[in-house]
Amino acid sequence: MRWWCTMNRKNDRPHESSKGTYLVVITFGRGRTIPVGRLGKIQFKKGHYVYVGSAFGPGGLKARIRHHLSAKVRRHWHLDYLDQPVRDIWVSGPGEKLEHTWAGLLARTASGKVTGFGCSDCACDSHLLYFKTLKAWQTALAGLAGQHPVARFKP
Repeated sequence: MRWWCTMNRKNDRPHESSKGTYLVVITFGRGRTIPVGRLGKIQFKKGHYVYVGSAFGPGGLKARIRHHLSAKVRRHWHLDYLDQPVRDIWVSGPGEKLEHTWAGLLARTASGKVTGFGCSDCACDSHLLYFKTLKAWQTALAGLAGQHPVARFKP
């Protein structure tokens, strides 16, 4: 695992064992319906989906990212049901608890959201945001990075 580049005001990179907030970007080349645990069948449109999560348990970001990149034997989180390759992963600075802040900021410019996804333990509407185009996602990421340092992770 290694850090690829940063997109922020600072030039620091979090250590891979840090705890923090992360974004997982998944792209659907075509629309499809996927059963997602107790949420039931969800219709996913063609486009880019950004999941906002946090890793403050044992192993921090390294363990959580490894989980999201691996084949799932047992599905634990909603994101585990989306059997799509991960396009990108972005992380916060070490120790930053920004999951709800980032979900709210991205929701302002997103093309949509999957209600209830990834937020069963909080009051947020969703932690999975939909961006119809790559440009729309890149614009949202630039806006987020203007307020909070983020680093791109390359598996």
